[in-house]
Amino acid sequence: LRMRRKTVFLGALTLVLGACDSIDCSLDNQVLCQMAFYDAQGRSVTLADTLTITAQGTDSILWNRGTETSQVGLPLSYYQAADTLLLTVTGEDYVMSDQIIIEKENYEHFESLDCPVKMMHRIQRATATNYFIDSVVVVNPEVVYSNGENIKIYVHTDP
Repeated sequence: LRMRRKTVFLGALTLVLGACDSIDCSLDNQVLCQMAFYDAQGRSVTLADTLTITAQGTDSILWNRGTETSQVGLPLSYYQAADTLLLTVTGEDYVMSDQIIIEKENYEHFESLDCPVKMMHRIQRATATNYFIDSVVVVNPEVVYSNGENIKIYVHTDP
């Protein structure tokens, strides 16, 4: 009986001590560049038409046929110094496309040996063509787990 209590005690102790060795990896496992749409006066705009965003030079669709879009969170490439995003707005009787070029520095973020390495980005500059986009402004260059809005996209709202 004494041996059995000792075995149960050691088993419980092993479980408790093993529980203290938990992995503290971040639950937020995706780093996204946050972009939002604005009019010339700086008011938030919701695009009524269909928006599709692709990464130029790949077959990746990053945002597929979104409607009523006011903001998007998009992944950036891990090793390229610049990403070119193709934004296509499709209306009832038209299609317009613009490119946004995001020049950036990529760096690895290490938390612990038990966690995977994350790729973070520091935006150096962003430019765009001007069909439906008026301009783009980098408001927060650090693209990390959740650091708020990174790029403001000002769109033409004139008829």
